[in-house]
Amino acid sequence: MRYNYHIIVLGAGSGGLVVASGGASMGAKVAIIEADQMGGDCLNTGCVPSKSFLRSAHLAAEIKDASSFGLSAALAGVNASLIMKRVYDVIQTIAPHDSIERFTSLGVDVIKGRGVLVDRHTVKVNDKIITGKYIVIATGSRAAVPPLPGLADVPYLTNENIFNMQKLPEKLLILGGGPIGLELGQGFRHLGSEVEIIDVAPHLFPKDDPEVAPLMEQLLQKEGIVLTLSAKINQVKKNGDEITVVIEKDGITREVAGSHLLVSLGRKPITKDMGLENAGVKLDQRGYVTVNNYLQTNIKNIYACGDVAGPYQFTHMAGYQAGIVIRNIVFPLTKASVDYSAVPWTTYTRPEVAHVGYTGQWAKEEGLFVDSIMIALKEIDRAQADNDTEGFLKLVLGKKNRIIGATMVGNKAGEIIPLASLAIRNKMKATVFMSQIFSYPTEAEIFKLASLASARKSFKPWMKAIIKTLLLR
Repeated sequence: MRYNYHIIVLGAGSGGLVVASGGASMGAKVAIIEADQMGGDCLNTGCVPSKSFLRSAHLAAEIKDASSFGLSAALAGVNASLIMKRVYDVIQTIAPHDSIERFTSLGVDVIKGRGVLVDRHTVKVNDKIITGKYIVIATGSRAAVPPLPGLADVPYLTNENIFNMQKLPEKLLILGGGPIGLELGQGFRHLGSEVEIIDVAPHLFPKDDPEVAPLMEQLLQKEGIVLTLSAKINQVKKNGDEITVVIEKDGITREVAGSHLLVSLGRKPITKDMGLENAGVKLDQRGYVTVNNYLQTNIKNIYACGDVAGPYQFTHMAGYQAGIVIRNIVFPLTKASVDYSAVPWTTYTRPEVAHVGYTGQWAKEEGLFVDSIMIALKEIDRAQADNDTEGFLKLVLGKKNRIIGATMVGNKAGEIIPLASLAIRNKMKATVFMSQIFSYPTEAEIFKLASLASARKSFKPWMKAIIKTLLLR
């Protein structure tokens, strides 16, 4: 059969754009179909706007902390419209990299519209029918909005519209204590809004090591954020200018009122009304596209990557998976499989919470845990100089003293955690950083202290006795 394209990509977000540019650069004829904005969620409503917003918010927090650095300064005012304008300006600065013009210049046919599968090789977009030898599903995800009683009748925010705000909320109620809720909640608190975060879980950061939650909960509460945990959300309603959330906690029903409501209760894959059933593509119980370790669906010529496939909904994971897809399409005889043993994630609160690999509990459940090393951030000279002492590094160790996981809390944690990623990917031991020369002073030196602690821990009394005897000879 003669196809119009070698590869048809559905979705121009992080994963789809990597597949399209990679395929075109290797000589494939590629079409990418996008119904909404080029760059997807990450550029337009996710990573880029949220981190741009948080830069302003965290700067506000630094100004408030000026006295601890011997400075007299105060936050004279907050102009929410100018903050959001800067957010938009950052998006516009980055957007050309993901634009139709750029991808057209790379040789990719960009088609605006909603792609619907007709069969395993055929896609209908607008009134046009195109065919491809391979099809890649990269349609991403969107904010999950559960059918809570009354929610549809009140104005609510998600990550998709919160950056359109022109005034600070007087009191922001947040449903969900995951990364989005925590980052935006703390950000608005730094700018002056009252914030209350409501979650059914008993603690924050359930996917991180257990040392994270008590520290971060204490810090967030110290900043004035109200954490209402172990709370069931029963109803949402509008009372005049206020929004009220009816919750049940410890068997008692009560109402929590605020001026604005942010729904941050997870993400759901975009797979509806795409004609996946026409091609026979299977979904799991949660609606995600089912893929194997090569990121193939049950239909061999159809692949999926990014949020729509899971298991991790990160921009960097979408890019990684897209690379695997391209390798397996272009070089099918040497199949590449995914490796999730060193997947990093960072929650961009202040301080940041960064993680890679196994947590201690996960390693114990898998029978891989041997030991762990904990170093407090206050032991690092640069942390003391920067007043960044609320945090730690934890290394999770497996057999042969190898690093199999790491968690770090600190203002620079997201920038430093790749050291652990490198160690995990290369099966390095906990002492690997002893011989590494770090610039002084840097917070990355915490890895060297962890290596020294591991070495001391493994140094047995009988070894000390032998060395003492040898030195005295």
